[in-house]
Amino acid sequence: MQSHTAYRSRTGLVTALLFIIAFTFLIVWLPLVRSILDGDTYEWGLNYFGTFISGAGITFSLLFLVIQLFFYVAIFWSVFRAKNRIIAYGLVVLWWIHIFGNLLREIVVEGDTMFHGDTLNVHVSLSMLVIPLSAITALIIALWIRKDIRSTDTSIPWSRRNTTMALIILGPLPIQAILLYFGEPHATTDEIGVLITILQCMMVPLIFFPYGKSSH
Repeated sequence: MQSHTAYRSRTGLVTALLFIIAFTFLIVWLPLVRSILDGDTYEWGLNYFGTFISGAGITFSLLFLVIQLFFYVAIFWSVFRAKNRIIAYGLVVLWWIHIFGNLLREIVVEGDTMFHGDTLNVHVSLSMLVIPLSAITALIIALWIRKDIRSTDTSIPWSRRNTTMALIILGPLPIQAILLYFGEPHATTDEIGVLITILQCMMVPLIFFPYGKSSH
């Protein structure tokens, strides 16, 4: 699978960056999975650069989440596997603008806002989380790009371990479907389904990590 060859090895810096990206992927993966598996009993919504986008179940607005799904997959893939490194840098910088640019704009324009997760009864101040995390992430991106530019190409093929990770991480989807579709909203089964989905989202980078040694 030459197209999936990793041209960069894994470092602590890029690992930290990818898990931060995975953390923000949660605002895409969770509503996408729940909209499909829960149906119209699940509602989601967010402000995106001044436009409120929302949906319940499978509606046209779900396309917004699907586009982001492909965007995140492209990021996870490119960080290690894009031979043209400008693609990787561009996607990561675009991601920072997409996530933190939007959230910082909302904080400046609207004041402090709250993230609400009704199923798990989670309510978090965005300002307390977004402002320091955006600064830390910008620094990590700058350091990563600087180090990556000076790195030499590796050649680490997509391995059986990558495929195994994909099966382990995405394998629970049928279980999630049962828990979310047949479970009562905000009940124990619903909460378990949400927790599995959150853990699944945070583990997605493990699918794309380069495993093994370079062939040159």
